[in-house]
Amino acid sequence: MSTCNLGFEHEDPEPVIVEEAPDLEPAAEAEVRIAEIQAGRDVAVAKIEHRAIDEDTVAVIAGLRAENEALRAAAAPPEQEQEAVVVVADPEPGPGPAAEPEPPAAEPSAEPEARKRKNAWWG
Repeated sequence: MSTCNLGFEHEDPEPVIVEEAPDLEPAAEAEVRIAEIQAGRDVAVAKIEHRAIDEDTVAVIAGLRAENEALRAAAAPPEQEQEAVVVVADPEPGPGPAAEPEPPAAEPSAEPEARKRKNAWWG
């Protein structure tokens, strides 16, 4: 018997026998390797699905573009055929009536011009 810190006596505990743990490393390594293989498989499947989705998306986009072009062509006004335009040159003018002489230039007068009254708002 042993006495505790408070002064009470207690029976001695039975000794604990510790057994050596079994070696788990080979099993753990195998599980890790299996997980790596499964992860690689999942990645490969995801890439294949993604590629298939991309191909489907490209096909859908091409179809939508073709439909868009067809609708635009149907909605556009019909093109009008242009007729050939014939240009006829004017014949050169022959001797026509004689040109009238210019009137004589007006001579400035000695009288000053009347000043215009300016608006104060407009300068």
